[in-house]
Amino acid sequence: MKEIAAAIRAGRGLFAVVALGLVLALLPGPAAGAAGLESAYDKAVARFEALKKDASSAGRRDLWKELDGNFAAVAKTGGNTSLAAKALYYEAWTNAELARRSALEADYEAAAGLYHRMAASFPTHPWADDALLRRAVILAENLKRPAEAKADLETILHKYRKGDMAAQARKFLAGFAEVPPAGPAPAKTGEPQADKAAPAAPVAPIAKPAVPEPAKASAGPAKAGSPAAATPAKPATLSKVALETTPAGSRLILSLTRETAFRYQILDQKRPTGEPVKRLYIDLDNTRTSTRTGTERRFAAGPVSRLRAGYFTPETVRVVLELESLGTYEIRSEANPFRVVLELSGDKAKPRIETAEAAPAPAKKDAPAREVKAPATPPPLPAAPTPNLRPPTAAQKNAGSLLEQFGLSVRTVMIDPGHGGKDPGAQGIGGLTEKDVNLRFARILGEALQKKGLNVMYTRSNDTFIPLETRTEMANSKAADLFVSIHCNAHGDAGSAGLETYSLNLATTQDAVRVAARENAASQKKISDLQAILTDLMLSAKTAESKDLAKLVQKRAITGLRPGYPTRDRGPHEAPFFVLIGANMPAVLIELGYITNPDDAKRLASDAYMRVLAQGMVDGILAYKKRLERYANL
Repeated sequence: MKEIAAAIRAGRGLFAVVALGLVLALLPGPAAGAAGLESAYDKAVARFEALKKDASSAGRRDLWKELDGNFAAVAKTGGNTSLAAKALYYEAWTNAELARRSALEADYEAAAGLYHRMAASFPTHPWADDALLRRAVILAENLKRPAEAKADLETILHKYRKGDMAAQARKFLAGFAEVPPAGPAPAKTGEPQADKAAPAAPVAPIAKPAVPEPAKASAGPAKAGSPAAATPAKPATLSKVALETTPAGSRLILSLTRETAFRYQILDQKRPTGEPVKRLYIDLDNTRTSTRTGTERRFAAGPVSRLRAGYFTPETVRVVLELESLGTYEIRSEANPFRVVLELSGDKAKPRIETAEAAPAPAKKDAPAREVKAPATPPPLPAAPTPNLRPPTAAQKNAGSLLEQFGLSVRTVMIDPGHGGKDPGAQGIGGLTEKDVNLRFARILGEALQKKGLNVMYTRSNDTFIPLETRTEMANSKAADLFVSIHCNAHGDAGSAGLETYSLNLATTQDAVRVAARENAASQKKISDLQAILTDLMLSAKTAESKDLAKLVQKRAITGLRPGYPTRDRGPHEAPFFVLIGANMPAVLIELGYITNPDDAKRLASDAYMRVLAQGMVDGILAYKKRLERYANL
C-alpha cells in the first residue's frame, strides 16, 4: 500500500506564483481577460515547478501560501470552466506539498478538504477521480482516518470505474483491513473541517455532499495555572468577540473563560438576495455565550462584512463571519487567558478595532453550497516525480533578502522591554532587577531612535506583565518594520560578562541553549507545541533578515563602546526565543550584559553607559536601514 501511495504522490503536479490581478488589469476585453487567465495559470505552472526544485525556497511557508492564494484566485475567477477545476486541484496540491514539508495536521486537513471540494464541484472533470485518490492517501497515511479513505476509494470504483485511477484505487483499497463505516470523526482542538463533507460510505454521487454537522471534539489538557478544560457540566463562556483591522491584516479574537475544543470551515454560499458570499464558521464546544450585548456587527471596510455569534446546538456556540474577500488565513489558540485567534491576511483597510460582548442569540442555519458542474476537458498532464526536498539550512543562500529586493525601508521600530510585572527576570548585583534595567534602557534607546526621525513604539511603558507570545502580535498589529527585544543576561559564574545579540533560529551552541531556556521560562508553551514551534523556525521568511540585523547591531554597539567602555564582544548568535516567533518583520533580542557580573552590573546602573550603548545600537539599525534604501534607489 505504501508503494501505491508513493506513486500517487508523484503524479500530476504543476504550481506557481503569479500576480493574477496585474495580468488581468493589463488586458482590455473579455477575450483578452480569458487569455490572461490562461496565461496566469500557465505561468503559475512553470513557477511552481521551479519552486519544487529549489530546496532552499521550498521550505518557505510564505511561498506555498502565496501559491495557495493565487490558485484560489484563478479558480474563483474561472467560474465553471475546466481551468477553474484544474486551479482548484492544484490549490489542493499546493497545500499537500506544504503539509509534506511542515508535517502539520492542519495543512493536511486543508489539502484533503480542497481535493474533496474539487471532486464535488467538478464531478465530470477528468481529474475528479485523481482528487479523490489523493485525498484518500492523505486520509489514510497522514490523518489516520482509514474509514473515510476507504469511502473515497470505493466512490472511485463505483462512479469512475472506467477512469485511469480505478486500478490504483483498487490496489490501494486491497491493502486496507476491515474498518468501521466513516462517520463524524472526533476533531482535535483547532482542527479545520473540509469545505464539504466526505462520503460516509460507498456512495455513487459525490456531486452534492452534505455540509457536515460539527463533530464532537475533545479538549486537550489544561495548561498550568489556567482553569480546567470545558466540559458539559462546566462549560466555557465566550466572554468577548473582537475584530481588529490593521495594516498587517485582520484579526478575530474569541476570549473564553476555559480551554475548549473548536473547529472551523469555509463555505461558498448565497445570501437571501442570491448574492454569493463566503462564510467562515468557528464552532466552540461546551461553550455558552455572555448575556450582556449582542454580537452581530456589520463592517463597511475590510474583508469581513458581517459577524455574528449564537448557539448552534445547546452545547455549541457558532461564530460566523461573512467575507467580502479571503486571502490566506491562520487559526490558533492561546492560553492564559484562553483565546481562539483567527488571522486574515491581505486586508488594506484603515486600522480600526471593533469589539462586542457575546450574546445568546441563535445563529441562523445556512444552506449548503450549490453544485457546480464542469464540462469535460483535455486529458490531464503527464506525471512528474516529486523530488526529495529537505528543509532549508539556517543560513539561506539568497542573493539578497526579500526586503532588499522589494526596496522596503525602516520607519517604525517596536521596542520590547523584556519581562515586567509578576515576571522580574534576573536578579543582579547591587539590587538590580532585570525588568527595571530593560525598561530604562528601552526608553533611552527609543529617544535616540526618535532623534534620527524614526517612529518608536513600546510593548510596555511601565511595570506590567505581557505574555511572550503577545509581544510580536503587538508589533504585527502596528505594522512595525523592526522588533527589538531588550534583556539582561545572568550566569552562576560571576566572571561571565559581555554583550550579545540574538536572532531566531535553532541554537548552535550550549550557551545559546542556556540563554534561550532562561528567557523562555515565562512562556505558556508546552512540549506538545514543539512541532509547531520547529515548523515556525524552519519555514520562517525572516530568519535571514533578522540574522543580518543582529550582525549589524552587535558590530556597531561594540564599536561604539570601545573608546570609553571596553566590553567583551560575545558576538551575534541564533537561538529559539519564543518572544521572536511569529514576527512579520526582522526581529532581534539583545542581551545588554550580565547583571550577575560586577563590572557589567555597575555599567547597567549608569545612564551615561546606557546612552553610549544605545547610540551604538542606533548606528546598527541605521546601517541596516541604509542598506535597504540603497536597493530601493537603484
